[in-house]
Amino acid sequence: MQNFLLYIIAIFFVIGAIDYIMGNKLKLGHLFSNGLKTMGPLAISMVGILSLTPLFSNLINTYLSPFMTKLSLDPSICSSCFIAVDMGAYNLSLKIAQSSSFIKFSGILVSSILGCTLSFTLPLSLGMIKEKDMNLLAKGMLCGLITCPIGLFIGGLLLKIEFSILLLNLMPIIILSVILSVFIIFKQDMCIAVFKIFGKLIVTISIIGLILQSINSIAGIQIIDNLMDLKEVLYIVGKIAIFLGGAYVMLECIQRVFKKQLAKLSTKFNIGVNSITALIGSLASAIVVFSDFDNLDDKGKILCSAFSVGGAYVLGGQLGFVASVDTSIISIYIITKLISGIAAIVLSSIIHKHNS
Repeated sequence: MQNFLLYIIAIFFVIGAIDYIMGNKLKLGHLFSNGLKTMGPLAISMVGILSLTPLFSNLINTYLSPFMTKLSLDPSICSSCFIAVDMGAYNLSLKIAQSSSFIKFSGILVSSILGCTLSFTLPLSLGMIKEKDMNLLAKGMLCGLITCPIGLFIGGLLLKIEFSILLLNLMPIIILSVILSVFIIFKQDMCIAVFKIFGKLIVTISIIGLILQSINSIAGIQIIDNLMDLKEVLYIVGKIAIFLGGAYVMLECIQRVFKKQLAKLSTKFNIGVNSITALIGSLASAIVVFSDFDNLDDKGKILCSAFSVGGAYVLGGQLGFVASVDTSIISIYIITKLISGIAAIVLSSIIHKHNS
């Protein structure tokens, strides 16, 4: 059941593939092809950062986790802020979390929002959108980061973590949220500029990782021992491209079948039909948003970017991973992510209205 949306996308992948063979008679085959062609741009932005994930995990565990312990914070919080739930954060939390509650809180809730954003969604988006859209991406994602403590706090309470312990462990995230809030209100241009610098830093690190992986692959020279295996990295990137082959077709079919309903929603929320469709698609994966970013209106770009931090993947592959490791937290996971995503949409709407 947790993979319901993914099954639907798989069906649309088959439809697109068949239409491609038949010569694009339904005007869906080219969308299937375009999805698969994203593998090249994705590889440039993601191979490096994915390759370095084990190195980041070791550095965080060795140097930052002991520091967190000295501050009376659960060490799993730190790693989960930087690594996605299905990219090692959950497994690392099993080793370093000081209680079963924080295995779930850090290893699943925090890592599915903050960890996923920094290690996956941000590098992904930077590799797919155009330079002219960077400001809109920054505004949206900053709103998502500001509001994520709301969802995480409610998720922690649902896990029955003691109020004072939960508040203490969320304090670093809350402080970051407050700082970003102040800057986005009073120094929005500066905040966006810093975000763009951070984005370029992520890209630079990714290219360095790509260089290290390439030297190892081509010349057999292993400069760093604990790089992620190239086969595993390319499997992830290839899987994303295949996903897009089905997602592009699905979005086009949604727009054709629900044209009138989407038009009503578009009018009600004052954003384009493509933005509404992308927002719905992001429940499965944020890839849907950023692969079609150029076709979204400005408000839609901000809202979809904001939702991508907390709400994206909630009914997609991430849910499948969570269900495979701990079925008891599925409902809390969904509630936490949706609250974070909806709060981000509300804040980004207010900011967009204020700026307009």
